[in-house]
Amino acid sequence: MSKRSVSAALRSGALTTVAVLAFSTTSAAAFAQDDPTTTTPPAPTETSAPPVSEPPPAPSPARQDSVTGVLYADKNRNVRQDAGEAISGGAVTVVGNSSEFKTTSDADGKFAFRDLAPGTYRLSYVLADGWVVHHAKAEGDLITVVANQTAEVAARAERPYSEQLKATATLDHPKYHQPSTATIALSLTNTTDRPISGIQAACGRDGSAHALGRGEGWNVLKGVKLEAGETRKFTIYEQIPLAARGSVKLDCDFAPNASWNTDGPSVHGEAAVSGASNGYTMVLGQDRNADGHIDADEDIAVEGYSLLNPRTGEKIVRRNANPGGDGKIELTDVPSGDYRIELLGPWTFRDFGQDLVRITEQGGFRYGFLKPTGPAKVTGTVKFEKPRYESHETVRLDLTITNVGGQVVEDVRLSSEPYALNIPAEQWGDFGPRGRGITLTAGESRTFSVSGTIRSFGNSLLGFWGGIDYRSSDGWHFGYHDFGGTVEVVLTTGDLTGVVYVDRNRDGRQDAGEAAANAVVEANGGAPYGYFKTTTDSDGRFSFKDIPTGGYWVSYTLPDGWIVHLEGELQQTRVEPGVATQVVARAERPYRERLKATVVLDKATYALGDEAQVTITLKNTDDRRISGIQVRCNPLGHGNHLGGSGYYPAPPSWGDLRPTSKGVTLDAGETKVFVVKEPVPIAARSSRKLIVTCDFAPNPDRNTDGAHAYDWASIKGGGLTLKGWIGQDRNGSNWFDEGEGIPNTRIVLLTDRENGFPVVEAVSDAKGNVRFDDVPPGDYWAWIDGPWKFEGERGHTSVQDNNLHHPYFFSVVPDLSRTSGPGSTDGAANGGSSGALAKTGASVLGLGVLAVLLVAFGLGARVAGRRKTF
Repeated sequence: MSKRSVSAALRSGALTTVAVLAFSTTSAAAFAQDDPTTTTPPAPTETSAPPVSEPPPAPSPARQDSVTGVLYADKNRNVRQDAGEAISGGAVTVVGNSSEFKTTSDADGKFAFRDLAPGTYRLSYVLADGWVVHHAKAEGDLITVVANQTAEVAARAERPYSEQLKATATLDHPKYHQPSTATIALSLTNTTDRPISGIQAACGRDGSAHALGRGEGWNVLKGVKLEAGETRKFTIYEQIPLAARGSVKLDCDFAPNASWNTDGPSVHGEAAVSGASNGYTMVLGQDRNADGHIDADEDIAVEGYSLLNPRTGEKIVRRNANPGGDGKIELTDVPSGDYRIELLGPWTFRDFGQDLVRITEQGGFRYGFLKPTGPAKVTGTVKFEKPRYESHETVRLDLTITNVGGQVVEDVRLSSEPYALNIPAEQWGDFGPRGRGITLTAGESRTFSVSGTIRSFGNSLLGFWGGIDYRSSDGWHFGYHDFGGTVEVVLTTGDLTGVVYVDRNRDGRQDAGEAAANAVVEANGGAPYGYFKTTTDSDGRFSFKDIPTGGYWVSYTLPDGWIVHLEGELQQTRVEPGVATQVVARAERPYRERLKATVVLDKATYALGDEAQVTITLKNTDDRRISGIQVRCNPLGHGNHLGGSGYYPAPPSWGDLRPTSKGVTLDAGETKVFVVKEPVPIAARSSRKLIVTCDFAPNPDRNTDGAHAYDWASIKGGGLTLKGWIGQDRNGSNWFDEGEGIPNTRIVLLTDRENGFPVVEAVSDAKGNVRFDDVPPGDYWAWIDGPWKFEGERGHTSVQDNNLHHPYFFSVVPDLSRTSGPGSTDGAANGGSSGALAKTGASVLGLGVLAVLLVAFGLGARVAGRRKTF
């Protein structure tokens, strides 16, 4: 058979191949390659037979390589051999067929075993500097030696698993009383930058009878995968071995294929064991991942429980002394027998029959799977990534919210953003305070992994807490302190320095003579929050030394009206430890000195339902272009204004002037006119006034020195109706009660307490009820006829759309200085009327007409003369 046919037969499986750690063909440079190859010596060539008189010499025995290989340290972890990775002097042992052979790798990492009898062998390695060849297979990576063939091995060494993994484990008690169950808190961390798969636990390798690590609870550690940098925590429940006397030990190590790879991190725990009395342990929780176990984040600490013995009627009630602990309950010192267990609080057993417990002398253990019951209730738990942070660090945490009630809840969201951390809104998603809300079924949990910089902390502790709002069948629930957690914070400090200059020649950089001396610089922020203030020196420089790290808002106040404008998104200046943060503040003249604006309404009077048209004129009085001009109207958010408000941007009709648009550009000396239309807001009805007041500048939300423009118009429409009572508050209740009314008494509403015009009047009925019709909205002072008067501010009333839902109490007291009018014998007791309004010169019959004319004239006169102010 030729060499080519031999190779083809090998690749097609016609010849036997070898199972090894990694197959390769060793090149002249001793590098491990990808394709496995088994070589066979060439067949001998036929020759002529020697003469009979000269017999051929006896052939020398041939030396056959049974196993060859190369040993390398995979320093760059790319799973192949590279230059400089060969291991010289590595001890290699092969064991099989009741024989053991040893050799050492050469300078190229190569080794060989010759003339091995056919059979199955196992290779092992002892390397310097802690390097380890790990076993990838459960049977220990066997190789097969076949006669006249060479098995080739590429042995890849890596750092021990103890350097790649970190493990911690603790027992929940220093002493156990038999029978009992131990709770083991285990944590595994992948400290590398690559995933590690197939991690297992190997416990009690010495086979001791008092060793933990053999219970079913350890099944959660079959083939665990940890991503790069990931930490996973496990809670394992294991019954103390009955054979344990005096002590119990936990000795485990962790690695992929831990049966063969013994170089993983190890943990040790030890506790005393005493007694041998009755006992039973149950771990309660929700099996949310349906794996038949109660995992670390699934246990539930119930409020308590009661045990009922149906045969004897005996009942044992126990409260949970540690409601924030785990879900384990130990039924120790309970007589043997059958019991029914009833849980206290909003939980019950998920499966039929799980509430039955049989306690014997041998003790016992089991899980109790729960489901919620009772009304809806949402709570949360907080777990920080680590136990301590420095104040400049980003804090990462998990917030797990759970519906612990028995009903579905909807519209679940944060009541408000937790103040202690600056967490971007998008991290919360629909669960955020402004989100759509999420839905949780009974017992369901959701975990939000969020992170943010520290905003506030005190006494070296950061408190992260908040409330949860949700809706259930019985209505809305508004939370206050539904979750919370604290973590230690170590204060770090840094420096904030900078320079302020006035850009007189407007070239965008500081030149000689442009330093801004005596400018006030204020910095607000840091963690914990602080306020700092200083003044620039003659060179325009300032500094804040050793201030808390974190984000700061920095503002500047310069002499002579110079302004440091804010461009783009408003961002905090970060102060970090060990490095001085430097800022440069460029000041320029206010926008109002370079930009002029007017706004003009198309009418002096509007009716509700009309469409108002606003003409906006912008003029650039500068010799340079101004770009990105936007509008900001109604900063206080009044309802009778046009152009949006300080909280909501202008409507779409304002086009490119809106803060959400690109803005308007004006070249030097250019004027542009814009016309926008908006419906008259309903809120203008109560004030009877429509207003447009706006500022124009680049980024006007932050730069408040823009050009200002203002206009207004009146609103026409019908008057309002005010109902109430006239009475004397005899019992001091500050409210009108039966029998306190003053009948048949005239009351007038004036525009001013002393010199106002009468606007409308009414006369009370027999019980003191009074009604005013067609009252224009506004503020009024009441005048009452007869021997009565208003004390203090009681005669003042405001008539608006939004305050007419309840009757108004005109509370008066006797006025001994006044007498009743003609025709009345007892004004104080029976009401009455007089000519007391004669001093105003108004007749009663013409009162309403006169008021309307005066109000209308006053408004009209204002409208006629107001536009020349711009």
